[in-house]
Amino acid sequence: MFNFFSNKKYRPSDVRLEACSLCQLNCKTCYMRRENSGEVGKGYLKAKDFEKFLLKNPFVRVIELSDNGEIFLNPELAEIIKIAFEHNVTLTALNGVNFNTVSDEVLKTLCIFSNMKLITLSIDGASNEVYSKYRRNGNFDKVISNIKKLNEYKREFCSNTPLLQWQYIIMENTCDIKEIQKAQKLAQELNIYIFFKKDWSGFIPPNVKEIEKETGLIYSKTSEIFSHNSNWSPCVDFFKNPQINYDGRFLGCCVKFKNLYGINVFETGLEKALKSKIVRRTRKLLMGKYQNKKFAKKLPCYDCWYYKEMVKNNKFITKEDLK
Repeated sequence: MFNFFSNKKYRPSDVRLEACSLCQLNCKTCYMRRENSGEVGKGYLKAKDFEKFLLKNPFVRVIELSDNGEIFLNPELAEIIKIAFEHNVTLTALNGVNFNTVSDEVLKTLCIFSNMKLITLSIDGASNEVYSKYRRNGNFDKVISNIKKLNEYKREFCSNTPLLQWQYIIMENTCDIKEIQKAQKLAQELNIYIFFKKDWSGFIPPNVKEIEKETGLIYSKTSEIFSHNSNWSPCVDFFKNPQINYDGRFLGCCVKFKNLYGINVFETGLEKALKSKIVRRTRKLLMGKYQNKKFAKKLPCYDCWYYKEMVKNNKFITKEDLK
């Protein structure tokens, strides 16, 4: 586990490694679409690079594969799952997948090799009419069909994993109570957990009281970043679960897609990357302890709107957040 008070902070057991930045959808507010993928680029993690990463960084035991793209568009994903299994490394896709395109080979691999523990399905709506308004180019019925197919393979191979959870974002087109209740009923039928999230854009539903009662969400005027009932933020991930691009470039967090660090973890190894001056200075910046303003402005996180919110709210990362 991560320990801020020892050198283990440079050898984290949990990391985020983008499996694929490609995506077949065209979601309305996707920053990757608006910025044409930024400096992250369009590509996928190669199985040979993945195995080299595990061999060079044997202290890594848990890897989150999902970030800006759709992991199931990676043509080498089945091989990556097998390699992780051979190295006794746990995989997750907690950030989210759209699950529109997934092969039978990969579905079977997920069940035969039990190291993919949890997958978050990004499904906003309970019908194709509602779902496709935001998840453009997506097909709700196809997603549900793929879930059912995976459940069938889990039964066939007597597998309890991967566990699935349904993420439903409350937006203008998804805030109808009947649609929400329909989604809850369908999730129960599919035997998957469903949870709801507020829209990061700040949307407040007109039926907010009903929404709060039905979903358990609590709306307030505070910044969404600091209104969660947890210590999570992308900036905490920078310390505890650092993000690596599909080609090995160090990103730091899951929202970084511009102004990168100039470090390739596949080449240097993760420990050396985390000990670099630019990463150590960024850690101090995010904790509100970096005093050199001239150099601070040159750090990749300086212009990030998350960091600006931290400055605005005078709420920097603390040692308590990192426990």
